[in-house]
Amino acid sequence: MKVNRWPLIAALVVLAVELRAAMPFAQQGSDLKPDPSAVYGALPNGLRYIVYPNHEPRGRASLRLVVLAGSLYEQDNQRGLAHFLEHMAFNGSSHYAPGTLIEFFQRNGMNFGGDTNAYTSFDHTCYKIELPSVAASSLDEGLRVFGDFAGTLLLRPDMIEKERPIILSEKRDRDSVEYREYVAGEKFLLPDALIPRRLPIGLKSVVDSAQRPLFEDLYNTWYRPERMAVIVVGDVDPATVVPRIAAALGGVADRAPARSDPDLGSATVALGLRTGYYFQAEAPSTSVSIDVIAPYRPPIDSTTIRRAHLKRDLAVAMLNRRFEILSKKEGAPFIRAAAAIEEDFRFVHDAGVNVECNPDQWKAALALIEQQLRGALTYGFSRAELNEATANLRTGLEQAKAGAATRHSPDLADEMVNNLVDRDVQTSPAQDLDFYGPALGAVTPEDCQQALRLAFSTPGRFVMVEGNAKIDGDAQAAISKAYLEAHGVAIKPPAAEGTDHFGYTQFGPTGRIAWRHEVPDLGGITEVRFANGVRLNIKKTPFEADRVRIRVRVGGGRLTEPRSQPGLDAFTDLTFQAGGLGKHSTDDLRRLLAGHAVGLEFEVGNDALEFDGATNRQDLQLEMQLLAAYLTDPGYRVEAMRVARKNIAEYYLQLAHSVEGPLQTEMPRLMASGDTRFGLPAEAVTQSRTLAEEKDWINPQLLHGPVEIGIAGDDDVDALIAAVANTFGALPAREPKPDYAAERVVHFPGQTFTKEYSVPTEIPRAIVAAYWPTSDAMDVNLARRLNVLAEIFSDRLRIKIREQLGGAYSPEAGSAPSDTYTHYGYMVAEVEVAPERAAEIEKAIVDVANDMAVHGVTEDQLNRAKAPILTSLRESARTNQYWLGAVIGSCQEFPQRLDWARTRYSAFDSITKAELDALARQYLSANQAFQAIVRPMPPPH
Repeated sequence: MKVNRWPLIAALVVLAVELRAAMPFAQQGSDLKPDPSAVYGALPNGLRYIVYPNHEPRGRASLRLVVLAGSLYEQDNQRGLAHFLEHMAFNGSSHYAPGTLIEFFQRNGMNFGGDTNAYTSFDHTCYKIELPSVAASSLDEGLRVFGDFAGTLLLRPDMIEKERPIILSEKRDRDSVEYREYVAGEKFLLPDALIPRRLPIGLKSVVDSAQRPLFEDLYNTWYRPERMAVIVVGDVDPATVVPRIAAALGGVADRAPARSDPDLGSATVALGLRTGYYFQAEAPSTSVSIDVIAPYRPPIDSTTIRRAHLKRDLAVAMLNRRFEILSKKEGAPFIRAAAAIEEDFRFVHDAGVNVECNPDQWKAALALIEQQLRGALTYGFSRAELNEATANLRTGLEQAKAGAATRHSPDLADEMVNNLVDRDVQTSPAQDLDFYGPALGAVTPEDCQQALRLAFSTPGRFVMVEGNAKIDGDAQAAISKAYLEAHGVAIKPPAAEGTDHFGYTQFGPTGRIAWRHEVPDLGGITEVRFANGVRLNIKKTPFEADRVRIRVRVGGGRLTEPRSQPGLDAFTDLTFQAGGLGKHSTDDLRRLLAGHAVGLEFEVGNDALEFDGATNRQDLQLEMQLLAAYLTDPGYRVEAMRVARKNIAEYYLQLAHSVEGPLQTEMPRLMASGDTRFGLPAEAVTQSRTLAEEKDWINPQLLHGPVEIGIAGDDDVDALIAAVANTFGALPAREPKPDYAAERVVHFPGQTFTKEYSVPTEIPRAIVAAYWPTSDAMDVNLARRLNVLAEIFSDRLRIKIREQLGGAYSPEAGSAPSDTYTHYGYMVAEVEVAPERAAEIEKAIVDVANDMAVHGVTEDQLNRAKAPILTSLRESARTNQYWLGAVIGSCQEFPQRLDWARTRYSAFDSITKAELDALARQYLSANQAFQAIVRPMPPPH
């Protein structure tokens, strides 16, 4: 008789935990109970684990190895080595020789960067594996990788040398205006703390020169079992997983004496007014902030703490809602503003407000946030504001509970990592609703005011101006003067908001079904055509409990953009939804729809105007009414144009000082032989577009154009049909969709070219790109093979440019066949590089492609590309997003999409080396490459 030993071993492990306690979990000592589905424990060596059974995606598991040590744990001569050590985990260990781990992952259906990844933060390091299978062998292999990461890294000197330029490439890629502003802000707010001096990317001098003993010291000191935890979330049985964790990581042992946690310094309290100034000419805007800083020594997570944080979170939500409303007012001196209250690293409390504005408006923006914050602290909030905030939060809690059974394991695993690091109790959505539901009903406006006052009660203020505002003379004195002037202005209580009712519930007589067709395979799809011409496609799914996703495609989209009005599509993207409805502004809608699970996103698509919505069964009818209202009575409000003009100016300024700029503005248009529907025109052209032009262009499509609706989700098919019949089915008759044959024609230039650009920026980073014309996506067999070829191309760029040349951190290639424009598509490779190596790396990209054209691919490369693709196909088939975007969103306009869904597994699996060799010969030769190099040109000082 065969005895199952795993439960017995698991029991012995738990017994060992009782005999030798590890670091406590957050629930130990708390009055909060953890999610009952999670299994917590620790191995005899002190390494903790959490195992959580979760069934989406089916047959997969998300693994995390958390090391409670990051860049804050480095010595001065190790700055950057915590992150460097994370890289070294993939460069050789006891079971995986250097250079083999990534290929091992690929052969087992895992994509490097997607299914296998890692990151280093200030206070922790996290390794991630998304297993394509939960078979015993797969779990054992994934946990064995973690066992190697935890205790048996080789840290070979030759691999350290190989990795140095890759780390420096990543450091260069991270450098940006935003990053520099972040660093300046941390130095201003925390001048006496370790945090600004321990940025995870580290120092170039250390990365350039650190030798193996420094890596060993960091690894052996901090990668200790009691500082580590393994999290397994997925389609697993904890009783079988726990012993496997013990087998793989139970042998991890201390390799060096324990060291005390680092002294983080002090969070300095400003007793008066402190001002800071950081100027960057190439910043796209100016940022103004007001903060209070205080030391923070958090108590144990508890019901008391959560109730207190609930009140202040509601206060922050209400304050941010005020900022959102003010941003749309005529003459508003800012682009956007937000308040936030955070406690970081169990060390510092930071409560603040931040505003982004044009450089000449920094004083007015500072006055606005100072007075708005002071107004909230002085007069508090209204009951109407609180009702809206609590309704939205309650709806979120209810939706989370309803969808708990269909949460995706990677998201849940990441949430557990954050809670483990922050020492918060992992509670379930049902527990959260049970706790916060009654608490929400008891909160008063006065409670929120008091919570906000407590958060900002520390005396003194840190006030900083960053970005492109040039302040002559004594900048700090000027900022101080502006703040004190703003503070001296008397404030009044905010005006009360009005109330009304949603005005779009009737659209005409219920639509009549003219045709209904059932597609029995593919899990069941229902196709409907109403008498007015509206088309509807439904797939009932269990992938998201009590969740329904909707896509509405209307008219011809970008295909029909007037050639004389370039930039109108971008202008419309920014203004249409923001213009609200004829009867309600967007602010009215936020108030009227508070507490309802409704909403939408609008985009000008290539071949249709697209509306995306998501809701639940209860609010389905309201969601359909909202979507139909935007077709029948869009608002085109001038407030939307005011906000859009600020965003356009900011965006273009960002592009003007970014090496990515020409690749987004000019190159797409050049690759389409000057077609104005591609890329972006000059800023002045986009700014010249008007709401009248927008209305003239899209209103005929909204009122008369063809409509096709896709719905995927957890609801009854007949209920979904009825909701559409009462809204879209009741609209006047729709026109059939033209074939737009002429509009679909786009030509590549007759001759290849190499474009070189210089962008005024101090960021020492260049970008190189190469494009090879291919074809459109309507030949699905070709598109699929080009996709696999692109995966091989991308992997070969990784090997050549990252691993061999050390020239880039993340070289990438992809295939972009158009599903709109006839015979139009391309293979593209983009790489961020050091400016002095731009020409060398550009040549290497073209050489790799040309080598594929001449010599083809290998069977191993083909298998390593196909396996992760097949894994992703299986996973995507259990998502509503896939069915909406790839199948039912337009399967009556394009019936072939149904066949594409039927054949995608077999089609990818059957792709051969010979087919890819032929495509490489056809498309990837050096003489077919269009090239672009964008270099930085430091601006004159």
